Amino acid sequence: PLVLAITFLVMQYTGISLQRISLGALIIALGLLVDDAMIAVEMMVARLEVGDSLRKAATHVYTSTAFPMLTGTLVTVASFIPVGFNSSSAGEFIFSLFVVIAVSLIVSWVVAVLFTPLLGVTILPKTMKKHADHKGWFAAAFARILHLCLRWRWVTIGVTVAAFASSVAGMSLVQQQFF
Repeated sequence: PLVLAITFLVMQYTGISLQRISLGALIIALGLLVDDAMIAVEMMVARLEVGDSLRKAATHVYTSTAFPMLTGTLVTVASFIPVGFNSSSAGEFIFSLFVVIAVSLIVSWVVAVLFTPLLGVTILPKTMKKHADHKGWFAAAFARILHLCLRWRWVTIGVTVAAFASSVAGMSLVQQQFF
């Protein structure tokens, strides 16, 4: 919520309205927004499970994840630079895509490495028990399905290729527009 609120404030400040392109940009960025926060929370919980204090766990989150997360964020933002600074007529429409993705991802990184550990120190318990070594029902079912797919790998590949081919063929039934 904090990342989206800050992104909406920047959008309002820069005059970018919430329309198809900017909403699409938020959808594109959503995966990394959630991923950044989950990495920080999971790293903090893992450090608490090995016996670190809340403060030490929060510090570890920053020192071990800030640079790799920043690298991934900047690479993702950089991949949209050609789209954002395209001088064609489509570039005028797509500029908001670049700005919204760049702002939301950079804000997400700042929130993940600074605010999330601070929130973790406030909300998480001082100590945590280790996770149980036995698999839950979902993990056990997933392991069985994965084992089946690996055992019957050619069938799995065939089903995947058939699903892809049918989706490509089905695209002819979808109404096409400029965007």
